[in-house]
Amino acid sequence: MIAAKQSDYTPAQRAHIRRTLWLLLAYVIILPPLVWLQAHRHVSQTASLAMAIAASLPVLGIFASWGRYLSQENDEYHQAVTLRRIAIATNATMGAAVVWGFLQAFGVMPLIEAYWIPFAWVVIQGVFACVEMATTRNREGQ
Repeated sequence: MIAAKQSDYTPAQRAHIRRTLWLLLAYVIILPPLVWLQAHRHVSQTASLAMAIAASLPVLGIFASWGRYLSQENDEYHQAVTLRRIAIATNATMGAAVVWGFLQAFGVMPLIEAYWIPFAWVVIQGVFACVEMATTRNREGQ
């Protein structure tokens, strides 16, 4: 099993993880009642707009946390690895979104809500981080 000790993280990484966990907690607390209200109550257009923005704020905060992490990270190696991971995830996600969009346009695939695109970005980034960690440990002989 691949596990990291807290001492394996830089201060900027620990701060980013802490921010992200708080934002994910806020998302988990905010989203279910908003979805329930939208599904079970008559909600005005203005209230729906406010609810949609409220639901998106924690996700936007996570993206902002990535920017803050990159500006706070003093270790150039960690900064470069993170930028590479972000570039790979962005290219893969945008490529998949373009292909899926054309497949939808030609009636081959069903419509997907756009909020799944950032989810795919995070998953791809996580998968690449795991692959990166495994290959790094294999090169080091661990």
